[in-house]
Amino acid sequence: MRIEEDGRRASEIITHLKSFYRKDVSPQREPVSANHLVGEMLMLLRSEADRHSVVMRTELAEDLPSVSADRVQLQQVLMNLMLNGMEAMSEQGGGELKISTRREGGDVMVSVSDTGPGIPPDKMEEIFNAFFTTKVGGTGMGLAIGSTIMESHGGRLWPTVNPGRGATFQFTLPTEPEA
Repeated sequence: MRIEEDGRRASEIITHLKSFYRKDVSPQREPVSANHLVGEMLMLLRSEADRHSVVMRTELAEDLPSVSADRVQLQQVLMNLMLNGMEAMSEQGGGELKISTRREGGDVMVSVSDTGPGIPPDKMEEIFNAFFTTKVGGTGMGLAIGSTIMESHGGRLWPTVNPGRGATFQFTLPTEPEA
């Protein structure tokens, strides 16, 4: 049943991502719980985390308001951020991926933090450019698409360098629908 459910989620993500690029289809907005979204991605990516020797940990705020969003597009963004972190840490034999949620003013914030090598300071401005990648075999599309999705929802996506090692990618979404 888990494999069937994971396959259905992956299919939804692909279908919605395709619709994202068609001009005649608008996002399918609905109330989305950020904490529920994190839970779905933890289940979907647990075998990938095991494969990369990554421990996933959460710090989820209680009583977060829902956001009006296309659930599958948000899944795509969160999945990409989590996979990027796992792949970065696998180069060093594993690590910890922390996913957290909190309220930030009138927004809901989701953070994905890893203990990998981090982002080279001279590449911080380029990582959201289409086709730019720091990964061997990377397409350079994930962060560009994620940034576009966040902007289309009235939010934003940005990175920070962790003290010590690693990087954190954060995105915010307004709790009220855009006028």
